[in-house]
Amino acid sequence: MIKASANAKTDLEDAMMTTSCAMLVSGDPARDHPIIFVNPAFTQLTGYEPSDIIGRNCRLLQGADTDVDVAADIHRAIGAGEPIRCEILNYRKNGDPFWNDLRIDPIRNKFGIVTGFVGVQFDATASHSVREAQLATELRLEDIISHVPGYVYRRILKTDGSIELSYLSPSINRTLGIARGILVTSATFYDHVHPEDRQELIRAIRQSATDLSVFREEFRLVSSTGAVRWFRSDALARLLPNGDIMWDGIAIEITAERKSETDLAFLAFHDSLTGLCNRDLFKSALLKVMSSPSRDEELAIFFIDLDSFQEINDSLGQEVGDDVLRVVGDRLTKFSKGAAGTVARLGGDEFAILIPAVSPAEPVTELALRIHAELAQPMHVMGQEIIVQACVGAAMHSRTSEISDPADVCSELMKQADLALLAAKREGRGSCLVYASDLDDRFQNRMALRQSLHNAILNDQLELHYQPLVDLASGRIVGAEALVRWNHPELGLQRPDLFIPLAEKSGFIVPLGAWVINEAMRQSQAWRLQGFTTPRISMNVSSVQLQKPGFIATIEEALANTGADPRDFEFELTEGLLIEASTEILSILSAIKAFGFWITIDDFGTGNATFKYLRDFPIDKIKIDQVFVRQLVIDSSDAFIIHAMVALARSLSVTIVAEGIETEMQREFLRREGCQVGQGYLFSMPLMAEDFGWMLQNHVALPMFTRD
Repeated sequence: MIKASANAKTDLEDAMMTTSCAMLVSGDPARDHPIIFVNPAFTQLTGYEPSDIIGRNCRLLQGADTDVDVAADIHRAIGAGEPIRCEILNYRKNGDPFWNDLRIDPIRNKFGIVTGFVGVQFDATASHSVREAQLATELRLEDIISHVPGYVYRRILKTDGSIELSYLSPSINRTLGIARGILVTSATFYDHVHPEDRQELIRAIRQSATDLSVFREEFRLVSSTGAVRWFRSDALARLLPNGDIMWDGIAIEITAERKSETDLAFLAFHDSLTGLCNRDLFKSALLKVMSSPSRDEELAIFFIDLDSFQEINDSLGQEVGDDVLRVVGDRLTKFSKGAAGTVARLGGDEFAILIPAVSPAEPVTELALRIHAELAQPMHVMGQEIIVQACVGAAMHSRTSEISDPADVCSELMKQADLALLAAKREGRGSCLVYASDLDDRFQNRMALRQSLHNAILNDQLELHYQPLVDLASGRIVGAEALVRWNHPELGLQRPDLFIPLAEKSGFIVPLGAWVINEAMRQSQAWRLQGFTTPRISMNVSSVQLQKPGFIATIEEALANTGADPRDFEFELTEGLLIEASTEILSILSAIKAFGFWITIDDFGTGNATFKYLRDFPIDKIKIDQVFVRQLVIDSSDAFIIHAMVALARSLSVTIVAEGIETEMQREFLRREGCQVGQGYLFSMPLMAEDFGWMLQNHVALPMFTRD
């Protein structure tokens, strides 16, 4: 054994005294390891002078919050004569705590017997605080991730084409119904993707990788218990240096949102009271029959109106009236079942039946009489015997020839049935009539309108009327819808529903639409020159106009001619454009938005637009169709639909307007639901420009009088 020289020993002592590392040496284990040496760095770290601590045990550095488990580990290591490194909370002489990064090694004599220990200490308070903060952040993040209504993931598309989920947050186990702690692999995950969504999900992933675009998809996951949940995932694709594509994303559960959409769609196309189709679904069923391959058959539709139904409500109560409507619906369904018919409640006490193939053995007139007789049978409702009389109007269509435009034929057939019903009601209770041309004076006028339509602009026969949009709380005018009117020199003032379809068919809609845009902008500027505060003016635009070349040029020309500001105007589009919009139409709408115009979806709720269409469409406003507002008193389902529409508008951060407000009750209900703007005859009918300008000039609040 080599003995240390005196000089070497002195050098060692000097090194221990001058090192910046805090050091102590303990002595005889049999005497509880008393401290026999501390250097100045130790005193600087702990505040203890050598005279304070020599002869005492290191335990004096411990305190109330020192981890007993760590202290026990130190005790075991010393007892076994083993080295140990740990981090322990110690206390300075003045009582201040500090974190001690401690390394203890045994001192052995020449026989290998432990005669003491040397301890080296570092102040680890700062690094410990950083680690604690990091740990706390990680724990918070883990807690947030575990409570996200969905899961967090990292997906990698490898260069060999395989798709791997390299990370899935623990919440995926809860989502899939897999026990906590069991690893969910990529294969396991995709096994739980709904079979109908699996291929589309893979396609969307690969498309995002190809374009390096945002991956955005809605899909279903099926848990081990069979529960089906909807998720929406968004993540940006990133190209890694090795050629892999990676997505870090989150999938949020949207099951409740999807259910609301489904419920809203059902309520939008069904009557909640009777469970029957509503008018829109009835029209769809009629269109489907019209569009099916022609056969040598005739179809028929029947419009049914209950006579004096309001008397039942007034005398026996609405609850009895509701039950009567249910019984009528059941009887009509039973009547049409054998003929594969479709039954609808059109609203209030009006019903409709579609018979796709009328038997030659039973003419339509006899069918109408049978409907009347079926409803005339006494019904027992809540202890009351009630007999219902009904008027029936019918219309027929031969399916022996091809139809160039089934939608137009459907609309015409329903108008014919409605005219027949009106004529039957004029004849008295219980009347039944089948449509005939002598009931209809539209054709005579329509021919005259078509012939003179092209001269309407040249002869200054058109004018715009303005129907106010009103703040429901204050009555202040906040907008107006420009509605075109035609003062025919012989037939008088013509409604738009008569001449607009003719204009669309003839192509006249293009110059007519251009005239409306120019006139609305000109009039708005004229009001401004008079010092009026002019609200935003909305103009209706059909899909026919948008699809005609030069629409954007028409807008540019109108702006140049009038000097109008696009931000003062909006274009109203039908809800069907949300679903049917082509790439060209979307491009046009984007250009319109770029000018600064607002885009409004008119008659919302009568189509089949989902949240996804609305979210992806550049809209600013939606208008609740007046059919929901008009029936608000009768049907609780309309109240629910309106509530859902307002909530949907809020979630999209778009303005919502209710059309067709006619009573204060409707206004107050809509205001309470959160609808801020309304339009309807409660406030004002469409007004000539002079009358609307007078309202602007005098800051009129609407309605100007109370209407019950």
